[in-house]
Amino acid sequence: MRRLFSLVLAVALIMMLCVTASAARTERYAMVVFLKGSEFFNWAYAGMKDAAKMLNPNIQVELQGPAEWDASLEARAIEQLIAKRVNGIIVTAGEANALIPAINKAIDAGIPVITFDSDAPGSKRLSFVGTNNYNAGYAAGKAMAEWLKGKGKVGISTFPGPDHLVQRVKGFKDALAAFGPGIKVVATVNDEGDVAKAETQITAMLQAHPDINGIFCAHGNPGPGAAAAVRNLNMVGKVQIMGFDFGTPVIELIEKGEIRGTVGQDPYLMGYMAMMLAYSANHKTDVPAQNPKFGHVPPVVDTGVTIIYKNDVAKYKKVPKV
Repeated sequence: MRRLFSLVLAVALIMMLCVTASAARTERYAMVVFLKGSEFFNWAYAGMKDAAKMLNPNIQVELQGPAEWDASLEARAIEQLIAKRVNGIIVTAGEANALIPAINKAIDAGIPVITFDSDAPGSKRLSFVGTNNYNAGYAAGKAMAEWLKGKGKVGISTFPGPDHLVQRVKGFKDALAAFGPGIKVVATVNDEGDVAKAETQITAMLQAHPDINGIFCAHGNPGPGAAAAVRNLNMVGKVQIMGFDFGTPVIELIEKGEIRGTVGQDPYLMGYMAMMLAYSANHKTDVPAQNPKFGHVPPVVDTGVTIIYKNDVAKYKKVPKV
């Protein structure tokens, strides 16, 4: 009986040690987004989860961020994660400068921060994973120039603040100058990041410039608004719409022929690679990294871009669930 008791005790101690060791290996990483519930960020979070699962089954991940586009609430989410002492933060900057203090505070606290999709280049973030937004805009401008055969008038729907939108618009205009010297950008509207406001603003733009024959939507929300404005003004077929990203409404409108094409990023790969880099930054090697407080990460990872047409949309219909 004494030997049996000793054996049971030994097994219990071993199990307790295993549980303790497992708990010690548990790491927590968080993704912070500026619009929780967005299909785009669902794809990104799916990539993060898959990368975490591959790296270590004990890694815990979570998704944080406001339900409305608000960089100040993003910053607050980062502050809360710092207080929780997470092992790494992956964040997309709703506004480049607004998140700098929170990102820097995390880095100073020894928590690696990787930005994705929309960068905060003025911060101490370790790496940026995402589309080269200038190149994305350039690809859109080149395609638009081809659609319009180098001549016409174009309107742009965007809103001020995020650095990635500035870069997209710049790339778009540069491509028009290179491939469509006969194309003129006659109006740029502020859609405030909202579909309904995009419809209102684009409707007014088309009424003021009825000879516009192309619209570039610099982010995901104005695509459906642009299609609604064109439809309501009986201009379908007269105005070519270039969307951005592949949310379900955009995909459906491409299938209907109301949006000709959309700029396709790779949000799944953004989340996947950002998680890999956050993990790497959290595990130093014997060879010192450029920032000796953290492990090795490259400064930038470009996840690429493509123009998506009607024949390409099938694979984007199954949106990951959070």
